[in-house]
Amino acid sequence: MRHIVITGGPNLDYAAIKSILRMDDRIICADGGALHAQKMGLKPDKLVGDLDSILPETLAWIQDYHIEMEVYSQDKDMTDSEICLRQIPSTEPIVLICSLTGRPDHVMTNLMLAGQLSRENYRLTVTDGSTWVYPLHGPAHFRLNKSMWRTSRERAGLAISFIPLFSEVMGVTTLGLKYKLQNAGLMPGSSFSVSNSITSNAREVGVDFSEGVMLVMVTPEV
Repeated sequence: MRHIVITGGPNLDYAAIKSILRMDDRIICADGGALHAQKMGLKPDKLVGDLDSILPETLAWIQDYHIEMEVYSQDKDMTDSEICLRQIPSTEPIVLICSLTGRPDHVMTNLMLAGQLSRENYRLTVTDGSTWVYPLHGPAHFRLNKSMWRTSRERAGLAISFIPLFSEVMGVTTLGLKYKLQNAGLMPGSSFSVSNSITSNAREVGVDFSEGVMLVMVTPEV
């Protein structure tokens, strides 16, 4: 089973998100994420949160469909998103659908949380429908599924960034990218590994590294 966790925040690409959903996905909404599910015509399996950011009409919609609710106090030690994610077994795949352009503290927290969960061996991917983020924990062997971007023109317009978290990422070797890395070290706080691009003749695109935690971010260049 794959788990889809939908959070609140602006600028989700509904069409792109719906195109990757499967019939057997289990959909969990973190509080205000229920509004996104409602707008996409999705019936969640569960709503989790303190209900501080859900609209009354969306809450009424949840109740009308008798969707399971797990309500928490606002005086809690984790965000609604983390509560949702940590309820899911680490062995099962998760897609976290969240805003990557909204409140900076929310965006940063979700990305750092994704990195921490990868360090705990969770199988997690993050997206707003436009940008895809792959949290990896070394030793890692990652290959990009290029079929998600169907034409060579779409693939040529992608920016591939490697964002190290927590500590230095060691032994980084890239494949199919314009700016090659071979057994390199990447330090948090450096812009060195931002905005790489796919070579026109690349058969495979990816990265291997031996140690550390890193986000691979794939997004259309602006």
